[in-house]
Amino acid sequence: MDISSSHPGPAISVVVVEDNEDDRDLLVRQLRRRNLADHVRFFSDGKEALKFLSELPPPAPFIDLTAIFLDLKLPGLNGIKLLREIRRMPRVQNIPVIIMTASLDPKDFEACLELKVAAFIPKPVTFDLFTAALTHLPYVLPPVYNKTTVQATARPD
Repeated sequence: MDISSSHPGPAISVVVVEDNEDDRDLLVRQLRRRNLADHVRFFSDGKEALKFLSELPPPAPFIDLTAIFLDLKLPGLNGIKLLREIRRMPRVQNIPVIIMTASLDPKDFEACLELKVAAFIPKPVTFDLFTAALTHLPYVLPPVYNKTTVQATARPD
């Protein structure tokens, strides 16, 4: 499932890997209400998300993947295994990953820290926690592109 929005500046694209429909709906509402993303791609299992991420084209100056919201307990390929794969893929290894989980297992938390997640949001995800994760992580939002940056990154035909 995809949603689209519009805001000034570079396009913001987010991937959400979440098998719980209520949590997905909350994310959609908050992204739309706050106009925080132009494109959101949802996956309900880790294998589907891994396939999508491994097939992403090279980044473009105005459209690129900005953040990944990831549940840890997923069917197919769990969130920790998916996160390990993400950190091995040059194209997406530096994209901020925000973990959303109900797990209280210290091993999960330690693994997430080791894999350098940007934020760890306990479930149930609330409006305040979700908003804090986005607004207190400046690198979740892309840099503002000025003319010099655009010209420097433009490819000759």
